[in-house]
Amino acid sequence: MKTRQILLFLLIILQGTSAFPSITGEKMDERLKIQEEKLDTDSNDTEALREISYLYLQKADYQKAIEYGTRLFNRGYEKEDYYGSILQAHICLGQAYTMTGNIRLAYSNLGQAERLALTAHNDSALCSIYNGKGLYALNLQNDCYQALEYLFKGLETAGRIPYDRLTSILLANISSVYYLKKDTTGLKYTLECYRLGNEKKDSYLTYCGAATTAYMYYLKQDWNNAFTYAQEAENLMQVHQFRNQSNIYSLLGHIYRKTGQPIQAETCYRKALKRKDQNDWIALSDACQGYATLLMEQQRFAEAIRLLQQAITESTHVPSALFRIGLLQKLSACLEHEGYIKEALAYSKQSMAEADSLYNEAKERSMYEIRTRYQIDQHEAALQRSKVELIKKENNLRILFIGIITLSIIVGMLWYLYHRKNRLYMAIVRQNREALRREKELTQRLVKQQQELEYPTGSPETQQTQTEKYASSTLTTDKKKDLFLRFEKLMTEEKIYTDNLLTKEKAAELLGTNRTYLSQVINEETSQTFTQYVNSCRAKEAVRLLSDPENNTPLKAISAQLGFNSMTTFYHQFQLITEMTPAQYRSKMNDLRKIEADSKSE
Repeated sequence: MKTRQILLFLLIILQGTSAFPSITGEKMDERLKIQEEKLDTDSNDTEALREISYLYLQKADYQKAIEYGTRLFNRGYEKEDYYGSILQAHICLGQAYTMTGNIRLAYSNLGQAERLALTAHNDSALCSIYNGKGLYALNLQNDCYQALEYLFKGLETAGRIPYDRLTSILLANISSVYYLKKDTTGLKYTLECYRLGNEKKDSYLTYCGAATTAYMYYLKQDWNNAFTYAQEAENLMQVHQFRNQSNIYSLLGHIYRKTGQPIQAETCYRKALKRKDQNDWIALSDACQGYATLLMEQQRFAEAIRLLQQAITESTHVPSALFRIGLLQKLSACLEHEGYIKEALAYSKQSMAEADSLYNEAKERSMYEIRTRYQIDQHEAALQRSKVELIKKENNLRILFIGIITLSIIVGMLWYLYHRKNRLYMAIVRQNREALRREKELTQRLVKQQQELEYPTGSPETQQTQTEKYASSTLTTDKKKDLFLRFEKLMTEEKIYTDNLLTKEKAAELLGTNRTYLSQVINEETSQTFTQYVNSCRAKEAVRLLSDPENNTPLKAISAQLGFNSMTTFYHQFQLITEMTPAQYRSKMNDLRKIEADSKSE
C-alpha cells in the first residue's frame, strides 16, 4: 500500500471572515507580535487571544494554538460568552487536537462547537467545524468517505452564506481527499477552486487551486498540465511565501522523475526536505519516498536506506500508521537488495502489521462507506442543482438589469423627444404670433395702397362692367392678377370661406367669371386647388382665433364658424399649417403667455 501524500495540504478553516489563510511568513510573525503586545497590555483581550490562537493554528504550531485556545475558552467561560469566545475556542482546539492526534479531545471540542454553531445558526463557524471533522475523520480515523461527507456538508453550508473563500478552501480540501483515494473525480473541484481564486484575484486561493490541480493531473499521468500548474503554484508560493512548500517541491520532483529528468528531480526533493521547519511531515514523507525511489533507480541503495531510516524515526509521532507503510516497504526492499535479509524481513513484517491494522478498520467500515458514498453522491447532486439554480437566478437578474437599462434608455429618449418637440411647438407658436402681427400691418398698408391703384374699389356698376369685360375676353397676365386679388379680397375681407356650402361656382359667380378661369388662377398663383386654398384660409383664421388670449370659443364651435364640415378636416388642415392639433396649439400659446408674464414680473 502506498502512503498518502498530502494530508497536511488540507487547509485549516478558521471561523468566517476572521480567518487568516493568506497570511504567511514574516507577515504572520508580525501580526503575532502585535497581538501578543496587546495581551501584555491586557491579558483578558479576547480578540487578541482569538487571533493568536488561529495564527498559531495556521503556522501548524499546534501546542501554542492549544495553549492560547485554552486561555480563550477560560476567558469566554468567565464572561459566559458561549456563542463567541467559547465557540471559537472549541473550533481552534478541535482542529489543533486533531493535528496532534488527541482523538478524545478533538472529538469533544468539535462536537461541542457544532452544537453551539447550530444553536446560534452560525454558518461560517459550521464551515470551519465540518472542515475540522473532515480532518478528524481523515487523520484519526483513516476514513476518506467520512471525511468527504463532512467536507461536502461544509461546502453546502458555505453556499448558504455565500462566502467564496470558504467555498474555495473546502473545494481544495475535497479534491485533496480524492487525491488520497487515487480518484481523479476531484479534478473538477480543483479547477473550480482555481477559477474562484483567479476571479476574486486572491493569490492564496489561486495557489491552492493550482497546487491541487497539479496533483490531480499528476494522478492522471498528464505530465504537461501537472507541470504547468505546479510551476504556477511554485511562483505564487515564492512571491507570497506561502506554506506547504514541501508539497510543491515534492510534486515537481515526482514529475521530473517520471519524465526522465533525474538531476532536476533530485534538486526538487532536496528543496522539499530542507523545509522541516514548516512541520509538514506528511509532505516530507512524500518527498522521502520519491527521493528514495530515485536513488533506488540509480542504484544508490545506501543513501536510500539512510534517508528512509531517518524518515521512519521522525514519523513515530504521527498518530496514524497509514503514513509509515510506504516508507517501511521501500526500506525493506533496499535492505534486501543490499543483503540485510533479517532487517529487511523485520521491516516487512512491521509494514504488514500496520497494513493489517488498517485493513481491519477498513473492513469494519465497509458497509458504512457504501452508505456514505451514496450520501456523498446526493451531496454532489444537490450542489449541482444549487449551482443550476444560482445560474438561473443570475440569468434572471441579468435579464432584469438589461430590461431596466433598456427601459431607462427608452424613457430617456421619449423624454428628450418630448422636450424637443415641445421646444419646436413653442417656436412655431412664436412664429405664428409674429406672422399674424406682421400680416395685420401689411393688411392695413394694403388697404391704403388699394385706394391709389388703377382698379380701386368702386361702385358695383363699375365692377360689373369690368367683370363683363374679362368674361368676354381671353385672360392676360394682368387680368389673372386682378382676378386673384379680387378673390383674395373676398376671402380675407369678406371671409366667404365661412360659408360651409361655398363652392367654386358660387365664388366664380361673385367674381363675375367662370369656374375654369378661377381654378386656373388659383392653381397658378398658389399651386393649390380651390378646395385646398379655401381650407387653408379657414385654418389660418383658426390660428388667428386661437392666438387671441381672450378667445375661449370651443374648438367645435370654431370649426363650424369657419365653415369646416367636419372636425376631422379641421384638425387635418390645422396640423398642415402648425404641425400641432388645435388643442395643442391653444395649450402652447397659453404656456407661452405664462412664461412671458413670469419673465416680466421678475
